[in-house]
Amino acid sequence: QEDRPCADGREARVWHLYVGDVESRLSNYKSTLLSILEGRNVRTVYDVACASGIDSVMLVEEGYDVTSTDAEENMVARAISEKDRRVAGGDARFGKWRVGWGDWLDLVDGAKVEHPEGGYDAIICIGNSFTALPDFEGEGKTHRRALKNYRDLLKPGGVLVIDHRNFDYLMAHKTLPPASYSSIYYNCPRVYNIKNELVEKDGQLVGLVFKSDIDVSGTELEGDSDVFLQERDGKMVPTLKLNDIPCYLHTLKGFGGLLESVFGEGAEHRVLPDFKERKDVGDDYVPNYWIHVVVKQAIH
Repeated sequence: QEDRPCADGREARVWHLYVGDVESRLSNYKSTLLSILEGRNVRTVYDVACASGIDSVMLVEEGYDVTSTDAEENMVARAISEKDRRVAGGDARFGKWRVGWGDWLDLVDGAKVEHPEGGYDAIICIGNSFTALPDFEGEGKTHRRALKNYRDLLKPGGVLVIDHRNFDYLMAHKTLPPASYSSIYYNCPRVYNIKNELVEKDGQLVGLVFKSDIDVSGTELEGDSDVFLQERDGKMVPTLKLNDIPCYLHTLKGFGGLLESVFGEGAEHRVLPDFKERKDVGDDYVPNYWIHVVVKQAIH
């Protein structure tokens, strides 16, 4: 676990700043996500990339039976702290929220939560989370292992909602889409010095590393030992350098193929650009994220 990009807890400390306004974030996709869940009569939801719990909290508030895990223990601690705060405040709904550590490659038996008998009605893995998983074994084997764990934890007829950035655009233009810095998930004006380092091998683009700093002016983090002064827009501001985040470049076609190989050719599968219906945005729309909605068949 210590080899993970965010294992030192730095991102967990600033996640509430990095995400930006929570209600503004949720307004970008909450209604569509809830519509997907309602359309499948979902009651139990497993958030397999919960971070500090923003989406899980929303789902608990909406009345869902939620289980949440993350592979970064500092993030899990933040989510548990939020659960404890809500319970202490008298909100009984949060007493049923299960939160713990979980590795996508060993979720069925290794996650530190109790899974419901028979599995989940829905699993979500959003926020570009899945792209942080390298393909350790090559040829997509590692990614399929993770997806198989999701599938095995779903009930027949259960739905997986999972996303990735629009890396097709990146591979074609060597840059992210024009609106990528005002995305549906992350809209923090404090983040600056943003660099997207392209990783090439034998002339082929094979990866992307996100690099950025965050301005912690006026926050409880100003006095932390790893905060330093750095120039931003002509003035010196207290800054925390964020960890480099490597991303695996999933293409739309390639990721669809992964899902088909795990869920089967006959599985219901649709793709939403930025949680929007394609018919509503037109052919010229360039999304920042592709959201895949795939249903587990009774037999696969």
